[in-house]
Amino acid sequence: MTHNRAVTFLKIACGVTMAMGIGTVFALATQTFGLLSWFMDLLHLPLDGQQSFGADSERVLGAIGGGLMFGLGLMVWQIVDLIYVEDPVKGAKIILWGLWGWYIADSLGSVLAGAWFNAILNASFLALFLLPILLAKPRQPVTA
Repeated sequence: MTHNRAVTFLKIACGVTMAMGIGTVFALATQTFGLLSWFMDLLHLPLDGQQSFGADSERVLGAIGGGLMFGLGLMVWQIVDLIYVEDPVKGAKIILWGLWGWYIADSLGSVLAGAWFNAILNASFLALFLLPILLAKPRQPVTA
C-alpha cells in the first residue's frame, strides 16, 4: 500500500470513528434508542432483548462514549494530517500507542462487564487503523 493510500484509509477510519460517536449523540438528541438498544443486546450475546439503552446512567455513558469516539477520530485525523503525512514513523508511533491503549482497556473492561463480544468487535475496529499503518510502504524521505 502506498503512503498516500495509507493516509486515505486512516482518514476513512477516522471518519467511521467520528460518525459512530456523532451517531450516539444524535440518538440521545432525538431520543431514538432502537439501534443503541440492539447494540447493547449484541454486546451481551445472545440477542435476547434483555439489554436496552434506557436508563439515565446508560445514556450519560453513551454521551461520554460518543463524545470520546468523535474526539478520538478528530484527534487521529489531525495526527495523520500534521505528523503522519510528513513523518510516517513518528505519526504511526503516536497513533499505535493510543490505539493499543484503547484496545486493551476497552476490551478488558468489556470482558469484565460481561460484554465479551465487544472485544471481538474492537478487533475489527482496531484493524481499520492498524492495517493501513502496517501495510504502508515507507515513503522516500524528502530531500532539500
